[in-house]
Amino acid sequence: MIFSKPNVTGIVLAGGQSRRMGYNKAVAMMHGRSMLLLMIDKLSSITPTILVSSGELTYRDIKYRQIPDVYPDCGPLGGIYSVLKASTTSLNLVVACDLPLVKAQFLAWIIEKAAFNNALITVPVNEKGQPEMLCAVYHKDILPIMEQQIKLKAFKLKNLIDLVPSATIKISIDHPLYNEHAFKNVNSPEVLNEARELWKNP
Repeated sequence: MIFSKPNVTGIVLAGGQSRRMGYNKAVAMMHGRSMLLLMIDKLSSITPTILVSSGELTYRDIKYRQIPDVYPDCGPLGGIYSVLKASTTSLNLVVACDLPLVKAQFLAWIIEKAAFNNALITVPVNEKGQPEMLCAVYHKDILPIMEQQIKLKAFKLKNLIDLVPSATIKISIDHPLYNEHAFKNVNSPEVLNEARELWKNP
């Protein structure tokens, strides 16, 4: 186990509509496993407490609790809100299932950063300076702000950074955990093939 913290919940987002993929990307296969199961494996090496944001879907082969959206059709904001509401821990590592190349060591590192700051969101930023909101640690205290945004129909996750205490973190190219493909979002068959090649030839 890389970094065991029972007071952290690992959350996999797997309730998206996958329009560009043409089928549910959570069940797309990588290295003999679905992307959903791969992400669960990574999170289970970090924490024993895992929730799956399933939206309107149900996964029969998943032993962990699946959380439907409290507010449907609100995008990732609605899914994250729903699982945070169900979570019993303050810190919650939220990761989209379609980031198969992100490493468990990196996810554990984000949690370590979040454990020692007072931020309601601890979010890594990519090489273009954009926050990766679907690979971040959310504090349960952010729930009222999220609900407020949902009721305002302001569904853009990045807006939260300006509304709550936030910490952005960036790994420099010489950092031992640096991975230029960590945030490759597998949302089409073409990108899936690219990710499979990168998995075989890191």
